[in-house]
Amino acid sequence: MPTRNARNGWLFTQYGDIKIKNAFYKQDTKPLDDDCACYTCRNFTRAYLHHLHKVGEILGARLNTIHNLHYYQVLMQGMRSAIENGSFEQFKSEFSAKRARLSS
Repeated sequence: MPTRNARNGWLFTQYGDIKIKNAFYKQDTKPLDDDCACYTCRNFTRAYLHHLHKVGEILGARLNTIHNLHYYQVLMQGMRSAIENGSFEQFKSEFSAKRARLSS
């Protein structure tokens, strides 16, 4: 799922989903997610990813995939830790609150 979505310009962030093909991101100089440590977020802007997607450049699909896979790895690690610590309900409510912040 994260790879297929990435190839189609649908990116996951802790604050909600970004559909990078939307014209809204054409001049957005922020990274996908300020708090993400993946290669894509550390090195490329939303505007550049939007451009790559629009012109059909394979690099865009690769960078999007790197980001989505990293997002899921971090999410699953957070879930595992919360389950081990007995704080999954708190994790779930914080996750839901964060995801509601971004509207694409």
